[in-house]
Amino acid sequence: MKKLLFKNAFILALVAFAAIMTFSCTKDKDEYKVVVTVKYLSDTLLYVKGADVVIEKNDIRVEGLSDDAGQFMANFDNEAILNINATIDTGSVGNPHMFYGLSTVRLVKNKTVYRTIFINP
Repeated sequence: MKKLLFKNAFILALVAFAAIMTFSCTKDKDEYKVVVTVKYLSDTLLYVKGADVVIEKNDIRVEGLSDDAGQFMANFDNEAILNINATIDTGSVGNPHMFYGLSTVRLVKNKTVYRTIFINP
């Protein structure tokens, strides 16, 4: 009787361990990252600091400013093909001088996609 109880307890413990391992494992969330670098078309070695970057399509919209390295980074939840707009006003209050550039990007699951936008007047 004790041998039968010991065998059953061992099997129950093994089944419980397998169930815990199966149900406790969570799937990692998929990541879709994009890094946009903004440069001047007239001098491609210069990065544009403070450019307004908008990544959008339909109901998806992310916007922000490029950093000192001319980069803007964003994360998304799903795969998509998105439009990127980059603008900066280099003029004065009474005399605006807009630079702009456009591009598109396709987000890839669990990878970082890099896109460079060259802006010009």
